This record gives sequence, C-alpha cells and structure tokens, in this order.
Amino acid sequence: MNNMKKIMLLASILYFTIAPLTYHPDTKLTLYYPTLGNEKVWNIYKYLHENKDDAPPFHYPPMHFWVLKVELPIVKLIGGKGIVEWTRIGGSRAYLSEKMYLYNLATKLPILILVLLSGWLINKIVIRDGFPKRVANRACAIWLFNPITIYSAVVMGQNDMLAIFPFLLGLYWYYSRPYLAFMLFGLGGSIKSYPLIWAIILGLIYPTRVFWKKIVLTIIPLFVYFLTMVPFLKYDYFIKDVVFSGLSIRIFEGVWDIGFGDKLLLVPMLLMLLLLVSIKKRMSKSFWQIATVLMTANLLILGFTHFHPQWFIWIAPFMSMVMAVGRRKDWWWFAFILISLLGVILMFNDKFLYWGLVAPLKPDLINLPLVSELLARRGVEVGLINNLCHSAIAGVALYWLFVCFGKNRVYKK
Repeated sequence: MNNMKKIMLLASILYFTIAPLTYHPDTKLTLYYPTLGNEKVWNIYKYLHENKDDAPPFHYPPMHFWVLKVELPIVKLIGGKGIVEWTRIGGSRAYLSEKMYLYNLATKLPILILVLLSGWLINKIVIRDGFPKRVANRACAIWLFNPITIYSAVVMGQNDMLAIFPFLLGLYWYYSRPYLAFMLFGLGGSIKSYPLIWAIILGLIYPTRVFWKKIVLTIIPLFVYFLTMVPFLKYDYFIKDVVFSGLSIRIFEGVWDIGFGDKLLLVPMLLMLLLLVSIKKRMSKSFWQIATVLMTANLLILGFTHFHPQWFIWIAPFMSMVMAVGRRKDWWWFAFILISLLGVILMFNDKFLYWGLVAPLKPDLINLPLVSELLARRGVEVGLINNLCHSAIAGVALYWLFVCFGKNRVYKK
C-alpha cells in the first residue's frame, strides 16, 4: 500500500470514528429544508414565504437547495425513514435521539466523502504542478488532518464542502481547460457565493496576454451564478433573504471613516490591493502561487469581518498546498491562526461550538455555562480577548499580503 492510500485510509478511519459521536444542529437544519412539502418542493423560498414554519429563512442560493435535494435520498438510505422526522426536532433536543449516532453519520456522510475526495484532488493538483509525490502527499495530509478541517467538516459537518469540492475540481483544470474550470467555479459559487470572489481573482490574473480572455473567463462563473438565480430575482423575499444576506453584505461592513460621510470599505480595498499585486507579480504561473493568492484573499475576508469559526475551512485547501510546498520552519504563522481561532470559538455565545459538539456522548455538558460567562464572573474582559484574537488573525492576513508583495519565490521541486 503506497503512502497516499495509507493517508486516505487513516483519514477515513478517523473521520468515521469522530463523525457519529459529534453533533452540530446546522447539519440537521440544512437537511430539514429539502424534506418540506412532501419533498416535492424545489422553490424553497416561495414555500417558506407562503407557509408558516419555525425554521429560519433559507439564506443560501438555489443551487445549494437543489444539491441538498439530491443529497437527501442518500442520507435517508443510510439513516432510514426516521431521519426525516429527526430533522424536524429542535436542535437543542435532537442529540437525545436513540439513533443519534446513526443519524449523525448519515447526515455527515456526503460531507465526509467530499472531504476525502478533495484531499485526493489536492494531491493531484500539487503533482500536476511538478512537485514530487512526497510533497503532494504532504499537502493531502495537511488538508485531511489539520484541526480546521476536522473541526469544521468532520466534527460540525458544515456543508461548505458542497462548494469547495467543485471549485477544487475546476482548479485542477485551470491551465489545461480554463473554460471548463471557470464553469466549475461558477457551480461552486452557485452553491455558496464566496467562491465567486476566488473565481474573479483567478480570471483577472489568468496567465494570458489576451485581455479579452481574462474578461470572458471572469464572466463565465458570474453568468453561471446568474442563470441559477434569475428565476427567483422577481421575489422580494428572495432578494432580502439571499442576495442581501450573509457574506455578500458582511464584507462591506468593515469601514475606515475618512470624514464628511465618506468611508473606505476595508475588505474590498484589501482584495483590490491583493489583485493588483498578483497581476503585477504574475502570480498565476503555478498552482502554489494561486494557492497563496486564494489563501491570502480568504484570510483578508475573515480577518476583517465578523466570522463564524467554521468558515475557516475556506482557507484550508489552499493553506495545505502552501504549507506542503514551503519549508516547515515557515509554518509558525499557522500556530497564531489556531490559537486565535480557539479564542474566538471559546468567546462565542454558542455552546454548540464547543460543549454541544460532544452532546451525544455526554448530554449533561450542554448545561454548563458559556466559557465567556465563566471568565466574566472572574473579572476577565471577554470582549478584549475576543478582539485580540480577531486582531491577530487580521495581522496574519496582512502578513500574507506583504508576502505577496515580496519576491516571487520559486520553491525547489
């Protein structure tokens, strides 16, 4: 058995051991929506608008819901018919089910498969970049075993993988079949909008002297995204719940007031700076350069906005390539990310980000107070800790922006 197979086997064993034992209500909630209306509803926005339901609005694009509709039969096959009723139980009680471990595994199974397939893709992308198998295997291992991937995808079961996988598939074809690649970027962006930011950057830095080709490539994912959205744009509630919600608005909230009512939008400004530097430095000649740009873009977004900790999986696939290709003594910045991210998690007013994750094993843990409450009772300035952690992450993001300003270093292959 070669090293790659050993890595995949070990990751599979670890994942299928952890996944049934850990729980987060978001995994169950997203699979609740495709069960509505006797499972015949394809316009979830109209259904929720016309039918009273205790669930929050569905904030994701239409393609996300359609993927969940396809995913549901697989989940039901593993979990059985009772899993549909289980998705309708309140998130604070669902972990008490007698079949909790089976339902947990069933709802996370598609995500786990995509995580493993993404590891295989990362391996192939690094090999395609001309690096030896040992480097490619290292990239795969960093992706599969780093705490961010395990926390977000395996423990929490976050469905960001539904968008990350098609994007990585497109990245594999970036140089050889760019039009196919950017259609896949559009597919990923149609599931969750944030890959559209990556696609725009990759289109404008694409290594070609033909400017119109850059523009066409940039337009393709936006066009795919628009095609999936256009049937719903006539609904006011869709515009409110999807177009103007989540990250699409959050990246405009960080501002720098320059007086007289004028403000600089920090994230768009920093992303523009990164884009201009990447074009100037021609940082699209290799996959590791692209990975550096995309990792930096994600760090800038997360570092200068209010984020949910599980969103850090956005940086993980690109981070794995950067770290695998670079020198191990240069990994020190990742320690700052992990420590700061842990601080943000513990300061969050959501028990299901830590105590609640192991509620299936020890239900009484959910009755423990928030960590922020425990610290506040002892006179600790919780807000200061939280702000310091966010500031550290923003600092790492600026560090990588300055790295992009530096020499266009080529690692030994």
